[in-house]
Amino acid sequence: MANFYWKHSYTALAALLMGVTGCSFNSPPDTVADQDLSSQTESILAVENSPSCPPQVDPFTKAIDKATGAANLAQSAQSPQDWDLVVLGWIQAIEAMQSVPGDSPKRAFAQKKVAEYLRNLDVAQQKATTKTSPLPFASFDNPIFEEQLLLYLSYVAAVGPPDVLIVGSSRALVGVDPQQLQQVLARYGKGGLKIFNFGVNGATAQVVDFQLRQLLKPEQLPRLVIWADGVRAFNSGRTDKTYNSLATSAGYQQVMAGNRPKLPESTTKTPNTCEEIPASITQSPDSEKSTQPGNTIPANDTAQRWRLTRVSFETSSNPVSTPETRLLLTQLGGSQPQRLALARNTTGYSAIAMDANGFLPMDSKFDPKTYYQQNPRVAGRYDADYQPFSFAGPQAVALNSIQAFLAQQQIPLVIVNLPLSDDYLDGVRLTRERQFRQRMQQKAAQNEFVFVDLAEQWKNQNQYFADPSHLNRYGAAAVASFLADKSEIPWSQR
Repeated sequence: MANFYWKHSYTALAALLMGVTGCSFNSPPDTVADQDLSSQTESILAVENSPSCPPQVDPFTKAIDKATGAANLAQSAQSPQDWDLVVLGWIQAIEAMQSVPGDSPKRAFAQKKVAEYLRNLDVAQQKATTKTSPLPFASFDNPIFEEQLLLYLSYVAAVGPPDVLIVGSSRALVGVDPQQLQQVLARYGKGGLKIFNFGVNGATAQVVDFQLRQLLKPEQLPRLVIWADGVRAFNSGRTDKTYNSLATSAGYQQVMAGNRPKLPESTTKTPNTCEEIPASITQSPDSEKSTQPGNTIPANDTAQRWRLTRVSFETSSNPVSTPETRLLLTQLGGSQPQRLALARNTTGYSAIAMDANGFLPMDSKFDPKTYYQQNPRVAGRYDADYQPFSFAGPQAVALNSIQAFLAQQQIPLVIVNLPLSDDYLDGVRLTRERQFRQRMQQKAAQNEFVFVDLAEQWKNQNQYFADPSHLNRYGAAAVASFLADKSEIPWSQR
């Protein structure tokens, strides 16, 4: 089926080239499975390696060329490196097609092609993710944690440490939109701030303590930490399954031994060609040229490059399920690639769903009438996150450790109690939330950190929630806008 799709995509693009641009070329063979990729791209390489710049082509023609190359490469792509090159090809095609001027007669058609290319990009990204090579560090037995860590290290390598780092559980991961926060702050005259969401499903105070004090190096730390979560992350009475699993992982043991995760450093030089996008998309991943220093980006380096340009493009064939099934991947078992594949097939979760700033947008809107037809209603008195309950214990110790560490590093801490729906806030949970609020307000009054309480802010606005306790992308944007307007938060100036 995949070969059929790519073969006919190529045929359609070929017809488009002949009919729209007036160019003619030989029809592609029925199959290219036995052909060397380098022979497919020889003519393009000759142009890209020429000493002088080729004449500029219009964006539409360039987009068609890039799309043709991506579709052609996809016919014989097998390894993760092959599919990374296909991904880069579709990104180039999208960029070029999107730049067709608004007053061009080709604009309306170009926008339809952008949507088509996005679908092709999504397929290629999932192929690349499914065939992902081993992690460059030991596993932490938590796929989302590993994906977030890999992305964060790549983010730091690309643009430097963020000015603001968001931490917390899945409620933070889906509940604070970094890009929206950046945009609103820019309107308030605080432009240029870099913000990353390092939320991890199930993270408690102990997990956040590990992230900030032990996992990250001092030079990878931000200027400001926003810890977005709620009372259950600070409950020492509950069993901390996430931290207990983390503490027994090979990755944790490596960190405790002093070996913090890092990405392999690239030894290649920045390409100096007329083409603004690396020419490696046109090179065979098996060719010796693509792995030699001084040429273009090697195949084994492209995965890190495109991680920062991924898009989430969900279609009816890849439905969004509930946050619980999408985020609690640690229950799936098996190896990391197996868990990711299983999660994608059974829950709709994909490793490429998180954006370049670590945020996982949720589109669904909470409707109690339909939600409880598929999910059980659990009262607070039977909720293991609240019963038994205690503010004294390992989570309190972790909070104190975080405060002391960030104070020593001169990094301000802001704790945000994220919104909950009225349907979730029954008598037991509401009592605990108010106890938590009083405790945090007392500590904030001692100038230990800034506390922002949003627990009951939008409790009657279900359109902001994906489920009773997780925000959707609209709620995440509302939280970002609210936080940007809080004058007591010490936003750093660049």
